[in-house]
Amino acid sequence: MIVRQSRSFRTMMRTLVSVVGLAVLTACASPATRFYTLGTDAEPDVAKSVTSPALRIDVRPVKVPAAVARSQLVVQVNAAQVQVLEDDQWSSALPDEIRYALVARVSQQAAASAASAIGRGDAVPVYRIGVDVQRFESWPGSHVLVDAVWSVSGSAGLQRLTCHSTVTEPVSGGYQGIVEGHRRAINAIADQIAEVVRASAASAVDRPSGLTGGLGGTGMTTLSCPPFSGGAQTAVNRPAAPRSGG
Repeated sequence: MIVRQSRSFRTMMRTLVSVVGLAVLTACASPATRFYTLGTDAEPDVAKSVTSPALRIDVRPVKVPAAVARSQLVVQVNAAQVQVLEDDQWSSALPDEIRYALVARVSQQAAASAASAIGRGDAVPVYRIGVDVQRFESWPGSHVLVDAVWSVSGSAGLQRLTCHSTVTEPVSGGYQGIVEGHRRAINAIADQIAEVVRASAASAVDRPSGLTGGLGGTGMTTLSCPPFSGGAQTAVNRPAAPRSGG
């Protein structure tokens, strides 16, 4: 009788230890990582421009502040403190996310093709776009801010144009809302870039129409930064501000 009770007790203890161990492992398991992208669900309609493009764009690698140059989302706690979200990450590096979003939006708005879609021997004007993001801030439940210096150059007869855009978008709905706010901000900047590309392309076709001014005797086309619109404010030829450390 005593032996049977001892065996029964050991069996019960082994079962209890297994149950407790499983509970501990479940409690300690890391939550699933959520991934976000700045791209849109719908593919841009650029099929016609790829087939017979009037121009192409080449978005250079995007620069971002070191504090947000990571896979994790970084949100503001206050003006002097940020929080790195280990369980909420970009689907690719943030500079690449911004670059891909710009390529898609500018191509769509300017009826252009990405440079990689056209052979180098094709006689198609190329517009090279550089973007240096000075600030990329996320304030949960409040707003996001994207402050970027960007330039358009490379097309024959177009002087390099440098502009500074600052976009603020209100957000709500947690981290998904933050991502959507940044998507709108990047799209606003992309729309301004596309406006410059379209104006340059139009001036190349019909310069005497007065769409753009010329630099006397140089044959170069002078364009202006787009005005304030859709929450995006630009300044002409404003130099990039030095970044603080970190």
